[in-house]
Amino acid sequence: MSKRLRVAVLGPKGQCGACVVDELLSRGHSVVGISRSPPKTWQKPGDYGGIPCNFSDIKGLSKILSDGNFDAVVSAFAPPLTDLKAVYEVGVEGHGNIKMAILRSDYRGPLVIIGGAGSLYYKNGIQLCDDESFAFKHWYAWPDVHLDYMSTRMYDHGQRGFATFIRTFKWARGNRENPGWFSWLFRPFASLFLQFSRKTLTDSSALGLILCSRAALTMWEGVRETSWSFLSPPWQLRDKGIRTGKYEVHVDDTMGSAEYGIDNGIYNEDMAVAIVDEVENNKLNHKHWTCTGPIGLKEW
Repeated sequence: MSKRLRVAVLGPKGQCGACVVDELLSRGHSVVGISRSPPKTWQKPGDYGGIPCNFSDIKGLSKILSDGNFDAVVSAFAPPLTDLKAVYEVGVEGHGNIKMAILRSDYRGPLVIIGGAGSLYYKNGIQLCDDESFAFKHWYAWPDVHLDYMSTRMYDHGQRGFATFIRTFKWARGNRENPGWFSWLFRPFASLFLQFSRKTLTDSSALGLILCSRAALTMWEGVRETSWSFLSPPWQLRDKGIRTGKYEVHVDDTMGSAEYGIDNGIYNEDMAVAIVDEVENNKLNHKHWTCTGPIGLKEW
């Protein structure tokens, strides 16, 4: 670390934002968490403080950013998943409000925006979220260990219904792909559930988080008033992992130069390392990028 930085983290309580705060504090930086109700103190030692601000208050957020004497800003905003039908609208509004607040403020330092994997391009020029049968086909291709991770994550977040859906999806896929002696008895039930899953996972309300994150990317493309970079996590992003400090950066374009991120993953802890490295070095100015690293190093 060349010098101690003062960094604002928008959305410090989420799985990405919390790991970024941890990583910043571990390197001796000063952190200010900004959200509707940020933690007043942090569970790990370091110079941390919270400033409450509703992101719908563009003027208020703009003033905080103007007056905060920040060296860098990380936007880890994500809409709540409590109402899936409202996720897209709330997400687009939130990302848009943050953009307007930043551009209306006096802050012009490095900015890292965390989006979603759906924005990444295949080599055929199609974005992941526009691929045929998204997201059913892509869930179907996930390894069992990632489905186990997803169900565990949903239980942790109190979303037992979604966790049960994921476990049933895993069972139904296994019934079809790896039949056992008596699997034919349950084959009709597995087929019916997979048909239901296809309808559910391709419905627009289920894709709200992915699509609003893609919209956030389009909001920043072409903007030159501040030195932003936009991170789309890889498709198999996992939290509660292991910090190895190892990662690879892939800069994205319409020719699919970051396609590797679609088929691979990273732990949130290592993605936070990549984010804080970018905060300190600011090498990806005006770039869309992803990062990948080792996963599968622990059981779920």
